[in-house]
Amino acid sequence: MKRFRERNLALVGLTSLVVAVAVVYGALQFPNLPLVHDEATYSAYLSDAANLVPSDQIWIHGVGVGSVTGMALDGDKVKVTFTVNPGLHLGSTTSAAVETQSPIGTEVLQLTPSGPGSLKGTIPLSRTSVPFTLVDALSGFSQDVQAYNKAALEQSFKVIAQNLSATSAGETQAAFNGLARLSQIFGGQSGDIASVISQGAAITSVLSQRSSQLFNLVGQADIVLQVLEQRQAVIKSLLEGTAALSHELSQFLSTNGSQLRTLFDNLQSVSAVLAQNADNLGKAIPLLAALAKYTANSTGSGPFVDAVVPTLLIPDNVFEQCSAANAFPSANPQVGCHP
Repeated sequence: MKRFRERNLALVGLTSLVVAVAVVYGALQFPNLPLVHDEATYSAYLSDAANLVPSDQIWIHGVGVGSVTGMALDGDKVKVTFTVNPGLHLGSTTSAAVETQSPIGTEVLQLTPSGPGSLKGTIPLSRTSVPFTLVDALSGFSQDVQAYNKAALEQSFKVIAQNLSATSAGETQAAFNGLARLSQIFGGQSGDIASVISQGAAITSVLSQRSSQLFNLVGQADIVLQVLEQRQAVIKSLLEGTAALSHELSQFLSTNGSQLRTLFDNLQSVSAVLAQNADNLGKAIPLLAALAKYTANSTGSGPFVDAVVPTLLIPDNVFEQCSAANAFPSANPQVGCHP
């Protein structure tokens, strides 16, 4: 092995210089080195910069996942380049929106992953949006104010001042006192107002839950109206018939009013008699039931009546002749018993 003094000093110096340059370059480009920071780089088109600057954060669902790395003008739009952390999947229809993080104009780029596959190319203007900030609103307000007719505006304020000066101090004070009392009333009834609002919210919730039933009810009402429209002629004929019947009944009652009153009086008399003899009728009904039973039994054997009579009414010779053996019925038509 050669000693250091025996080596080629020019080659050693050149090698050392190359290694030093490589180390310095690697230190400067450390965030972009592969296998160390494997961040994915994407880009998007915006209609304007919207106060977005490099190093602003990239958000997904409110969580920081990267940062803006560059901005460049591309025709009439701005091309924003940004990186996101490795392992995050952005679909083919991912959208981007510049959102305000604070009222003074601090911006972030909010990504909304969507779609199948992976995001390729630059996100177009159709999938990006830019908000208004306080600075933009104030600058726009100043431009609008400059476009106003200042003389007309000054004249309107003068007219308002003249109208107020023409109003007496007592009337003005009374108006403000009325407003004060009105505010006190609202303040004193704040609990009731809150209750009304909460009940209204509950009603809205119930209606929202019953929206399908309400829709079906409205649909059924529409069907009912359609059926009524289809049966319009029949319903009209029914109403006309009812009107004619009521007219005939009124004429009948007006013509036969006296007879009907007599009939009703007689019916009332009959009802009174039946009511007075209700006990007798109650006793007679069981007897009539027994009579009907025995009558049916006696006439149910044929076209004659079966009757049982005491033997005292039959002559002794006939009774004895009919009681003999084989005497009934008798073969001799001249003697014996016959039915």
